[in-house]
Amino acid sequence: MIAYSGGKDSTVTTDLMLKNMKQLKIYNPSELTREVYITTAQTHLDFVTDPLKQTELSKIRRFIEDNELPVKIVEVSAPIEKSFMYLVLGRGYPLPKSRMNRWYTARLKIDPSQQEHKEINLMLTVTGVRLSESAERRNNIENRQVSEYFSEKEFMPIVNFTLDDIWSYLVREGMCWGDAEALGQLYKEATGECGLRQRKAGAGEKNDDPCGARTGCIICPVVTIDKSSQKFAKHNPWLQPYVGLRNLMIEMYKDPRNKAGRKRDGTVLEYGYGTFTVKARMKLYEAVRQAEQENEELARMHGVEQQKLIYSQELDELIHQQWEEDLRECPWVEDAAEVGRFYETKIKGLQVGYQLIWNYLYDTSEPIEQIKKTDLCQVND
Repeated sequence: MIAYSGGKDSTVTTDLMLKNMKQLKIYNPSELTREVYITTAQTHLDFVTDPLKQTELSKIRRFIEDNELPVKIVEVSAPIEKSFMYLVLGRGYPLPKSRMNRWYTARLKIDPSQQEHKEINLMLTVTGVRLSESAERRNNIENRQVSEYFSEKEFMPIVNFTLDDIWSYLVREGMCWGDAEALGQLYKEATGECGLRQRKAGAGEKNDDPCGARTGCIICPVVTIDKSSQKFAKHNPWLQPYVGLRNLMIEMYKDPRNKAGRKRDGTVLEYGYGTFTVKARMKLYEAVRQAEQENEELARMHGVEQQKLIYSQELDELIHQQWEEDLRECPWVEDAAEVGRFYETKIKGLQVGYQLIWNYLYDTSEPIEQIKKTDLCQVND
């Protein structure tokens, strides 16, 4: 199974595999004994890479057919009850705020891919991972390597490629199904530079290097400021509404008034923590619909296809059904509990101990230094 995302690394990996299979077909066809699958995940969030990926998959499919290779292309996707929009808008999941808390990766990519692996009785996975991507990636690869290019059930043909090697390969070799101009343009628009020009890079390259910048999900808030998406939207203005939506989502999740103060099972937490309230979900839903409408209008103006976040009527209905169920079964998530001038919160770094926090949202007209001592006494009482 060849893992293909449409990005630069998986493109080079897929091209290497198909070129070698074509050579076997010509010179030693008896060695083509296994079925090969190219799998890719449809997340309904990759507004940057997905349009190009779909175009490239059509070309790859044509190359496979023309050369009669034993390769099948399989596009996997998560069921709607595990989709990003349902979990955030419907169930009030927290936003993935760091690389260590990317819950959507497992649900949208890893889980459906692993399910497909079980069905095809997978023996070997071919991935486009590289040691020089980052220190974290290097450690991850080295911990599972059993030889230079293999882990137990994984083949990593470009594991020693640098970023410069990737772009040099695309410049010199191209892909067996076509050139890499569109791919280079995508990275150029998303990073502001690079693409298919020669450049210096090596083992010391950084993960945030412009030519190495990751592209794809334009609304996933893993980083605070998504410069890549902002730059890409300047060249593709129909995506600008989603850049604005992403910023709105982050601000809404920062606002303590949008958290229920409890878990879905009723466990009491602190003010400003817990499940995203039903009221907040409804407000965010309206913002998503507004962004979709603006995307549709701008897409029509620029002659491109609209890209929707709530991609089916079934998903829309499921979100509304979840609101109704939550209001009926766990009404404590409808809205955040009201608090007065102060609220208690845990002291960071301590297992026990609370401190009083001034609720600046309570009355913005009264500066904190003007609070009367009687107010403090009432709180303590």
